[in-house]
Amino acid sequence: MKDSPPCHIRQTLLSRKPREYSLEVAALSVLIVLVISVVAWRNGAALLPILAATSQGVLQEHDYWRLGTAIAVHADLVHFLSNAIFLVLFPYLLFGYFGFWVFPVLAVVMSGLTNYLSLLTYAPAVALVGASGLVYWMTGFWLSMYLLVNRNMAFGTRVMRVVVVALVVLVPTTFQEKVSYRTHAIGFGLGVGSAFAYFHRHQESIRAAEVVELENSEL
Repeated sequence: MKDSPPCHIRQTLLSRKPREYSLEVAALSVLIVLVISVVAWRNGAALLPILAATSQGVLQEHDYWRLGTAIAVHADLVHFLSNAIFLVLFPYLLFGYFGFWVFPVLAVVMSGLTNYLSLLTYAPAVALVGASGLVYWMTGFWLSMYLLVNRNMAFGTRVMRVVVVALVVLVPTTFQEKVSYRTHAIGFGLGVGSAFAYFHRHQESIRAAEVVELENSEL
């Protein structure tokens, strides 16, 4: 039986342009978060206690919808701006390359789960607000998929790029008392796990998108 000729992967799924309307989806995502946050700021006394995710509200009173509304509500403009660039970048990439079922569907579901798991570790009075759990989930998912999919690059190169981006996006320059770093960690961990599960399920179609060229060989 003759061996297959050596080949080189020239392009992968991520070599293509993102799908149509990716930028519009990203812009709409950050706009929705901004609008809900502004409404909450203007009616803070009435809305924030209702929209925030708390152990008492979610775990005791079973207001599970808070896990979703908490994602869109931010404490102030600075809090929103700290997430805004990532709420444009990662929806653009995740919708653009993996479609509607990854973003927004899987992203919102898993960020809600992130908030739920985080609340299990907090006292009943602690409130979670903000899209940081979502941002960290999207970061973990994207970086893991980049590492798994982009076989047109050497593995060491992919690892180095992932590490650099992770350090820039994930590691804070200062530590703040009111920031829920455990929510960040849970979100990132779920993002990584989701990516490996997604890749395992869709590996065949992902590999089918590769463009392979045969290497020159001596006869």
